[in-house]
Amino acid sequence: MNLWLPIGILALATIFGLYWRSQQGKLKAPSRTSKSISEISNEELSKIIRSKSSFMVNADLADKRQMQLGKNVTLLQFSSAFCSPCKATAQIISHLVEGMDDVVYIQVASEENLKLVEKFDIKSTPTVIFFNRNGIEVGRAVGIPTKEQVIISINAVRTPSDDVGL
Repeated sequence: MNLWLPIGILALATIFGLYWRSQQGKLKAPSRTSKSISEISNEELSKIIRSKSSFMVNADLADKRQMQLGKNVTLLQFSSAFCSPCKATAQIISHLVEGMDDVVYIQVASEENLKLVEKFDIKSTPTVIFFNRNGIEVGRAVGIPTKEQVIISINAVRTPSDDVGL
């Protein structure tokens, strides 16, 4: 009789773990107060560009004024320096967007950009925020996404409708 309690707890923990794992890396609808990429000031953008732990793919770093955030699909990833899932996410996304001319991928070092972390309400890393052509947040993914999830999410953001089918 005393054996059923630990078995029940173990079963519930397993079910919760499987559910949590299935939700990691999926594109989720933004909160009601969705953010705009235009909320990043020129000073904050300069700090991201100068940071050793931040990088951009498919963006012209020589002249930040030429980089049109929000005119293309923009992926903004918040990462931590010693975060293995962040490195895996960065590797997956950077390889996928190399051939996509209409996608700008920016990795932001969370420790160095605390104002942005607060502004975009980042709770954990890695978090990837997807912005449409108008610079409006249309979704975010928390955790390590698969290649398929990233491709599906980018294609959903590319669609001109406001609803990305979430």
